Formats: sequence, C-alpha cells, structure tokens
Amino acid sequence: MAKRYAIGFDIGGTKVEASLIDQEGGILETFRKPAPKENGTMLDLIVNMARQTIGRQEIEGIGFSIPGSLDPKTGLLRNAPNSPAIENTFLAADLAARLPHRLAFENDANCLVSSETLFGAARGYHYVVGIILGTGVGGGVIMDGQLLHGAHGLAPEIGHMLLDINGRVCGCGNRGCIEAYLSGPSVLARFHDAGGDTTVLDTKSLYLLGSSDDLAARIIKETENYFVRMIGVLMSMYDPEAFVLGGGLSLQQRFYELSDEIARVSFGTDRVPPILRAEGGDSSGKLGAAALILG
Repeated sequence: MAKRYAIGFDIGGTKVEASLIDQEGGILETFRKPAPKENGTMLDLIVNMARQTIGRQEIEGIGFSIPGSLDPKTGLLRNAPNSPAIENTFLAADLAARLPHRLAFENDANCLVSSETLFGAARGYHYVVGIILGTGVGGGVIMDGQLLHGAHGLAPEIGHMLLDINGRVCGCGNRGCIEAYLSGPSVLARFHDAGGDTTVLDTKSLYLLGSSDDLAARIIKETENYFVRMIGVLMSMYDPEAFVLGGGLSLQQRFYELSDEIARVSFGTDRVPPILRAEGGDSSGKLGAAALILG
C-alpha cells in the first residue's frame, strides 16, 4: 500500500515547526523558525514553510497544532495570550485563502494527547489527560476515546484554572492561574522575583542549580507542590487512566515521581494514574496535527 503524507505544523509561543509526516507517524523532514510577533509576518512564514515542505512529497493536507481555541461559529482564534501574532485573528480563514489544500486545526494540547494516544506513551488508554508544561500550560482530555471540546470549543483550559485567587498575574489578565505557576517562564519569573540569579534563563539551568542553591531548591519544591495540587484536582474532574506530559518543563524527572504526594491530596481514591512522558517529545503536537489529516 502506498504511503500517505501530510504536513504537521506546530505553532508555539516561541517557534513554528513544519514536518512532513507519514500515516505511521514517521517524520521525514522538519523546518523550524522563530515565531513572529506580527500577524502578517506569521501568515507569510506559514505559507512559505508549507510550500517548502510540499515540494518534498505529494500531501493529502496540512494539520495545525495551535495554542488557544477556534470559535466553532465564527472561526475566531481566542485564548492564545502567548502567541500575539495569532491571538484574536481568523487564522483558519486567512490560511484557507492562501493555501490550496485541505486544512485542519486543533488546540496544541489536544494534538499532544491525540498523538500520544495514537502513536506514543498513552497507547491502549481510553481516558487520558494530556498537559503541556511549556511557554504556557495547556490541557487536552480524551474521554472514552474521544477528544473533549465543550460547547464552544474551549474545553479544557487547564492552564487557566485557579490555584490562588489572590495570586500572581497570568498572561490572560486573571490572577492565580495554573499557568502563572507551572509554565516555564513563570517558574523562572518566580525565581528571579525572589532575588535569584538573573543569568539563569531556562528551567533546565534552574533545576541543575537546585542542588547547590537554596533559593532554586525552594522554587523547585514550590513548583512540585503546585503540580501535585493540579494533578489532584484533575483526577477529581476527569478520573483518567493516565496522564501524559509534554513541553520543556516536563523533561524534569521529578514530575514522574510524585505519586505519594498526589495520593495525599486526591479525593475519593489513593490510586494515582501513571504519569507518562510524551514519547513524541517536541514532536507530539505536529504528529497530532498530521493525524487530523491522516487519521
């Protein structure tokens, strides 16, 4: 049987990736560029990257993993404060006018959980919560094998559930959102605001510093506590068989070793579902995007 191909785009807060992907989840080629801040520049970049990738193989369509959500009635892309180039735009319509291919769009965390259920760490599970701990915090939920979207395409905005009503200001404008504590930039901001070394510019460096710096160790412990609370709440809400984590912050091994702490804050059960690292890593979003076309 001849192989089938699609392009999977991953549009993030800091970068845009496009990959040529086959129906088995094989990635043949990838192009990556920094994410522009202006809408027109973003549209030009996406079109140029698509054309560059299309030239490698005949494709069935292009899938897009995007932050935020598309209003199913108006097509307006909302709730993507970390991606100003596409926030409050009609991205799908704008690209449909410029790309003569079948296009499909899905929230990045939905793409993560779909990809990992189809190809990766969550294979065989039918109730899965996917969480992206990256530039922002995103969530995707599969219930009985189906993605949860909600009545208006907003579900589930895990990153904007409240941890502390009087807490830190989030990029969405509210206070105390999960994203204000468990995104990569927010972890660093808490460290810097507490007087930490301002030359520490990524969470990997912060975690390495934690073995020798008391403040870094304290921020890491606080981050673990916020993570434990979040997982406990999500267990009560969705009762999943498994969690799967993606995004840069999820590379820290400690997040996969907190079952005892989670059990102590969970409601109704002391059985904590496995917390799995996304096998697709940074590729999970674009694999899920391609699956929109090839699945």
